[in-house]
Amino acid sequence: MELTLNEALKKGIKAHKAGQVQEADRLYTSILKAQPKHPDANHNMGVLAVGIGKAQEALPFFKTALETKPGVAQFWLSYIDALIKLGRLADAKAAFHRAKNKGAKSEAFDQLKKRLSETSENPQHPPADQLQSIINLYAQGRLQHALSDANQMLERFPNSFVLYNIAGASNAGLMQFDAAIDCFKQSLKVNPDNAEAYNNIGNVLNTKDDPDAAIGYYKQALKIKPDFAEAYNNIGNALNAQGKQGAAIDSYKQALKIKPDYAEAYYNMGIALKDKGDPEAAIDSYRRAIKIKPDYADAYSNTCEVYEKSNKLAELSEVISIAKTALKELPSDLLFYEALYNYRSHNYDHCETLISLINIDQLALTRKSLFWQLKAKLQQHQKDYKAAFNSFAEMNDAAINSSDYNAKEAQTYFDELLNRVKQLSSALETPYCQSLPESSADTPIFLIGFPRSGTTLLDTILRTHSKIGVVEEKGMLSKANHHLGNKLSIVDIENLTSQELSNAKEVYFEELAKHVSTNNSGCVIDKLPLNIIDVPVIHKLFPTAQFILALRHPLDSILSCWMQPFKANDAMANMVELDRIVDFYIAAMTVLELSEKRYQLTVHRIRYEDLVLDMKTEVSNLLKFLELEWENELENYQQTALERGIISTPSYSQVIKPIYKTASYRWEKYHKSLEKYFIKIEKWTTKFGYEL
Repeated sequence: MELTLNEALKKGIKAHKAGQVQEADRLYTSILKAQPKHPDANHNMGVLAVGIGKAQEALPFFKTALETKPGVAQFWLSYIDALIKLGRLADAKAAFHRAKNKGAKSEAFDQLKKRLSETSENPQHPPADQLQSIINLYAQGRLQHALSDANQMLERFPNSFVLYNIAGASNAGLMQFDAAIDCFKQSLKVNPDNAEAYNNIGNVLNTKDDPDAAIGYYKQALKIKPDFAEAYNNIGNALNAQGKQGAAIDSYKQALKIKPDYAEAYYNMGIALKDKGDPEAAIDSYRRAIKIKPDYADAYSNTCEVYEKSNKLAELSEVISIAKTALKELPSDLLFYEALYNYRSHNYDHCETLISLINIDQLALTRKSLFWQLKAKLQQHQKDYKAAFNSFAEMNDAAINSSDYNAKEAQTYFDELLNRVKQLSSALETPYCQSLPESSADTPIFLIGFPRSGTTLLDTILRTHSKIGVVEEKGMLSKANHHLGNKLSIVDIENLTSQELSNAKEVYFEELAKHVSTNNSGCVIDKLPLNIIDVPVIHKLFPTAQFILALRHPLDSILSCWMQPFKANDAMANMVELDRIVDFYIAAMTVLELSEKRYQLTVHRIRYEDLVLDMKTEVSNLLKFLELEWENELENYQQTALERGIISTPSYSQVIKPIYKTASYRWEKYHKSLEKYFIKIEKWTTKFGYEL
């Protein structure tokens, strides 16, 4: 049953008084759709806007109400109050005189007259035109100029919280974060109930990589303004940065409950859903953002990213076509995905043309390294290896210069690795004896190796087997390590008590249960290449554990790591300079070599080059090691890859192809650039059956 306008107004007022802003907004809006000049609905919409700190947006509503019913005193009071809040004192005084001329009078008008008089003698904010001039500078990106003008104006208007907010925002844009926070705190001294200032401090702290402190300020903003959708959105961003995707998604949903047409919240929720490993839900969220905001270029770009990483090239192409219709011209991020689509579709000439149109300075930071990698791959395809090498170097320079890279502890991680080598070497001088328990059916098998050694290909083949479940690069061991105290010495590891080990295993299996397939697998494989460094811990936790060691020519592994824009963490931040990658490889392999000597490990070696030459023989031998039988379905492993959604390693686009041999011995194309490492790496090429 449809409500009459009068019934809708009454319900709107009731919801408004109860603080149900969203419901009140809906009801007032429905009235205005039927009767755009409805005076009470317009007035109440204006009051709603002022209540959430949007006095400027309130003015048109008040004006419409006054045009329709100029004799209503409350309409004038609300209008003049909004003008005062905006610092438009001259306009407020003029409106006051017009109201008096219309016969408006009451005690409230007498109080308003006094307020105008006091404010005129000591105005809090600059005149509206001067304030707007500074706001325009900020909006135009002329941040230093805006900051300078705001600071000069603050000398005359030291109590203007608006000026402090502009100065804070300008400082934040100039990466002067501490100064920005100081400005926002000054704003709060003047106006303690300024929810936007708390929100702004939270944004700065989040940018400074302090999400916990940021969330505290966002919550302060919500105490003042419970319907502050932007604060909920920002809490979601901070939680997602901490890896708490579930909580982040809940926060975005809260923002959308308050503000259903909040495109940015849908967009950010899409990022969290992608990070959570739910690509279909991520795409749906991006689509909702685009439906609200059809020219939302970033949402198109992120949709392309999910489709490309999910190996859904037809869908990727369709999104690009839609974006071309919706946008006046494709921004560089979408040109990048169009170029990448053409590269993967073997349209190399068109890919080259598109690459030439991309302005790298306009790319999102996360895509600059990807751009250089794409350019290098195209040059590699064109057999211009010198140019390709230079482009890969540019890719790594972009990574080194990123804030994400600089926040990582690459050197600390590497030093700890070298220290582990020293400790294992020393440990070999003393006997080690550990009574081995009976092998347990729930003991995982560990797939290890140096990154870029074919572990993702092997993972995809093995997970096709009906009796194998593979858990790809999840944090079971890191959580167990954390429970044990992290960074334990070899002596500490070898002397862990049975209770400590039992507790750590419980942590491991608790995390494993979140990821392992629900099928009745004959075995579970924990695949994370750099677990090779933690073999001593693995052996102590699971003394009978079996290891699958994925090998590839050392120089191919090293070179391929250098050619990949890995997501930065303390370990992978070591993969941007060839000198360091070589030393890292040697140290990692030395940890394994010394561990094999000390702990008598059970290891099956499988070389990438052999796997691509004779997949059936190599995998059959591995299955015998696992006490499993060959299954014909293993030859259709590409279908498994296509059904996996997002594969979280750089090899996602390769494992959907038939086995190819072009990645074998690629290092020979870069012989001159790598020959200085031959002496260092010779031991390992010989050990693993390769030649230089």
